[in-house]
Amino acid sequence: MSTKIIEADLSSVPVTTEDPPPPYKIETSSPDNPGFCEYAFRERQANSVPGGGMIGRQYFSPCKSCSFLCGNEIPASYKRNWPEWVDPSVNFRWESHVASTEPMLGGLHGELLGCWICWEYDQNWVKPMVPQDWYEHMRHHFKVDGYRICKGKKGAMQRRRNCGARHCPKIHS
Repeated sequence: MSTKIIEADLSSVPVTTEDPPPPYKIETSSPDNPGFCEYAFRERQANSVPGGGMIGRQYFSPCKSCSFLCGNEIPASYKRNWPEWVDPSVNFRWESHVASTEPMLGGLHGELLGCWICWEYDQNWVKPMVPQDWYEHMRHHFKVDGYRICKGKKGAMQRRRNCGARHCPKIHS
């Protein structure tokens, strides 16, 4: 009798749980900035406080610290074969930016993005990515790893300051 090892394509495994995979850390961030733009780092912290943070249209203006200009296009590869794809929101993308001294290093508008999920959950700083790679990285977190976003009334990712749950285990912008 032979034993076959079955290989699974993890990118096609449907995620059915509502909570992120363990270990979820209640302390969701380190006080130290690992490499995000300083203004983006402060914005991430401000978005956790009621009344804090910028208003929506400010995310489309150049960053006051590094002149970063946030894009809003989501690559088709991010949504492919994923009917219930998760939009990580423009403000989450803005909060994820890394200041670059080389304007076109990151592609469109010099955009380089870090990963808040890796940093807040594992205190692991990953190399900054161009938007295409960042969306691939996010797709893996949401579609394969099982991290869930906290959705607001309109179905979009909501800021922690607007979440009614005291210790919500989902990802916020």
